[in-house]
Amino acid sequence: MAVNLSRRGVRVALLEAGPELPDETSQAVFGTATASGRPLPGLHCGRTRALGGTTNRWAGQIVAIDPHVIGQRPWIDSDGWPIAHHDIAPYHDAALSLLEMENTLADSAVWKALNVAPPAATGDVVPFLTRWTPTPRFAKLFKPDIVRCANLRVCLNAQATALRSADGRFVEGVVVASGTGATSLVGGRHVVLACGTVETVRLLFQPLADGRPAPWSGNAWLGRGFMDHVDCTAATVTPLDAPRFADLFEAAVIGGHKYLPKLRLGPSAQERMRLLDVAGHFVHHSRYDDEIEAIKALAGGALHLGPGRRRRMALLRSAVSGFRFVPPMAMRYLRRSRIKAFHDQGITLRLTAEQTPQANSRITARDDRDGHGMRTIDVDWRVAPTQIETLARFSELVRDYLAAQRLATTTIDTRLAARNPDFLAMIDDANHHMGGARMANAPSDGVVDSNLKVFGTHNLHVAGAAVYPTSGFQNPTFTAIALGLRLADSLAAGIRP
Repeated sequence: MAVNLSRRGVRVALLEAGPELPDETSQAVFGTATASGRPLPGLHCGRTRALGGTTNRWAGQIVAIDPHVIGQRPWIDSDGWPIAHHDIAPYHDAALSLLEMENTLADSAVWKALNVAPPAATGDVVPFLTRWTPTPRFAKLFKPDIVRCANLRVCLNAQATALRSADGRFVEGVVVASGTGATSLVGGRHVVLACGTVETVRLLFQPLADGRPAPWSGNAWLGRGFMDHVDCTAATVTPLDAPRFADLFEAAVIGGHKYLPKLRLGPSAQERMRLLDVAGHFVHHSRYDDEIEAIKALAGGALHLGPGRRRRMALLRSAVSGFRFVPPMAMRYLRRSRIKAFHDQGITLRLTAEQTPQANSRITARDDRDGHGMRTIDVDWRVAPTQIETLARFSELVRDYLAAQRLATTTIDTRLAARNPDFLAMIDDANHHMGGARMANAPSDGVVDSNLKVFGTHNLHVAGAAVYPTSGFQNPTFTAIALGLRLADSLAAGIRP
């Protein structure tokens, strides 16, 4: 948003709470947060306090949210979003252009370029491709704008601690604490909170700068409806035709862009079976995974992003010891444009499922304070027991699909196949924090309106996945970018450059 607006001639101050690159000191701030519900490792390791935020660790996967996810789905008690899919769709192309991905190919063109017949589609199991941005780190992608654009001012180590408002409706500015402890006020005609789901909700819970409770902090939905994607390893997979299986499901690189084949549950099947949105992909396991991943990190220039020098050196040693895998990987890439996957320790089916929205899955503010005097937070992540049916049924559909295509045999986890509630102990989060400031048509149903403005205010907005009423299975980043560009259009229309 900041880059988009500044390119239009709008003056923007971007306040980054952390330094230019992640470091242990900056990351330690997240240690004050607690998880009182299901285990939520991403609350600490899945967030990044540095320029570009979590894009410092984001792999760059791009998936557009589907129309049915935004619409009403009575079988999951969802009234849908207060906007339609056609309100977001025009910003998908703009988002791809911003990420320098306007030349990515349609699915059919990818398979044609690979000279491979695409996987068959059924009404229940639908093959698709995800796309990956070549430069996922926004601080690197937008560095020319950060350095040269006179309209964009980036302030590092600028922790927003409170909002200043005389009447509770117009926000005059943001109180910022520097690394030295000094505070200042950054003012503007509009204030946009885009600091990640958890930190956005935490800031909305804080008292105003003069100590009065913020009027929006009394909204019954603030912090509620917290979601993450429900991930799990559902089954083991044994290819019947290994070369064909690899051709259909190994990642490909064409024109500098990565494409990953996946399978998803069709929208009509979701409605018929009353299931959630869910997708799956195949994970290849090898005793040499550490070496292979280190080589990829080295090739992608990501070794410097380790949490410390010791970790970076360990990655470098792993990369050096794994250079024996470079020839077969290079050969596979040069001949077939594919990223070779080693699976001497098997293949598993990994699922990513939408979470049923629940009001009691929530972020709350505690009374204790951190080093900046801000209230700390607790996250009570709750997953409904009915979640297991989506995971189990889709696993069975994938098993039958692979068998019908004579591609592989599939052995589903016995607890999952039996719908044993104990299997829910095996699920984990995806570091995809969503909800807590959901959008709605009225304050009785959410925190922000259809234009992402906090109810009851004139100029306070929320950008990011915190506004999602439902999630789908899709990685939330791309939709968050599209929504941000939509908000930027709205703001730019009322601001004279």
